[in-house]
Amino acid sequence: MAARNARRLQAISQVRGQAQTAGGTITVEADVNGTITELRISHAAMSVEPDRLANAIARCHETARQRAQTEAVRLYTELLDAPETSLRQPASNPRNPPGSPEWEELTPLRITHSL
Repeated sequence: MAARNARRLQAISQVRGQAQTAGGTITVEADVNGTITELRISHAAMSVEPDRLANAIARCHETARQRAQTEAVRLYTELLDAPETSLRQPASNPRNPPGSPEWEELTPLRITHSL
């Protein structure tokens, strides 16, 4: 029972939600706790007023957090009802598969500036 619960928690801890602005100039990825795990801001977004940029980041962050929580609830319910042999991990991000150094990084906040 303890091992099964540990697998559930492990699967849920890997859930991520992502949101971006309409033009894709800002992308935020958050985990189930709301921690930003990835933040991408394009060069064009860096030229807008700081308040607009901050509001866009905050809106994307909130959406990403909600999506992660929704997926975590769905996954938890699925795993709760699943037989012992069918516990599965959430779909991994193909750019950062679980176990890769980037996936396992200790500092969850990464800001990428692109041109």
